[in-house]
Amino acid sequence: MPWMTYTEVVLIEELLKNLKPKKCLEWGAGYGTLLFPSFINKKASWISIEHNIDWAEKIKKLNKNSNVAIYCVLPNHFPWTDEYEDGNFSDLRDYVEFPAKLAPFDFILVDGRARKDCLEKAYDIIGKEGLVILHDAQREHYREPLKLYKHQIFLQDYAGRAVWIGSKELSINKMFDFDKYIKLDRIFNRINNSCLKALV
Repeated sequence: MPWMTYTEVVLIEELLKNLKPKKCLEWGAGYGTLLFPSFINKKASWISIEHNIDWAEKIKKLNKNSNVAIYCVLPNHFPWTDEYEDGNFSDLRDYVEFPAKLAPFDFILVDGRARKDCLEKAYDIIGKEGLVILHDAQREHYREPLKLYKHQIFLQDYAGRAVWIGSKELSINKMFDFDKYIKLDRIFNRINNSCLKALV
């Protein structure tokens, strides 16, 4: 499973099934690279960009989806120079810029390094009816580029983790069942609290 809450995984699954994207981009390869492409058409493509060569190779070996392409784009500078130790544009210029040659995209998941810079680039390479998702949107230093997007929704779950969804022209409310998300979140909050009590 991806390093996400179950509610977040269900949300992305529903968005992919409803959007039916033909070309998807993911900044930050991981276990989501192995799961999420199973929710898109077999003729659609999933492109993942990763900065860490060892991690990229591990995910490549685990990948069984023929419609997935994983590219390792090494940093321009390391260690990271930004105050959050996340990497910024000067550290990861090639990583941020690489997907432009493969654009446009219908779906973009921002879940790797230099997320603020990736969000800015995502605006340039996403289609008008496409969706951009920011994972870990609870981190305020990622949020400045969000104002670029006309339509957006911010969802925070029981664990305090947040997902942001944005689009240029697509009405996001039509793409997933908001009430279902709230109900799921409440269920998993109760389960989580029950498990913690059992451990204590």
